[in-house]
Amino acid sequence: MTAKYQQFAEILLKDGRIGAVTDVFEPDTYFVDVGSSPKDWDNITVSEKDIARLATRRELDAEFEQSKRELQKRNLWNSE
Repeated sequence: MTAKYQQFAEILLKDGRIGAVTDVFEPDTYFVDVGSSPKDWDNITVSEKDIARLATRRELDAEFEQSKRELQKRNLWNSE
């Protein structure tokens, strides 16, 4: 059986977090990077039942803006 999501897929978890698949383990287990700044970055293990769907461009853009704000607060974002 082939995994539904592939490495680097950007997904929406059922708990509302957006993550990026870093590793795929057959048949339905994934390592996923989640979080928007050092305070909440994490690599978690999820199964397909934990994934709602692929994230939309709009969701990814919103996540990017949130991450950017968090990093700017910590002086970790260089806009040059």
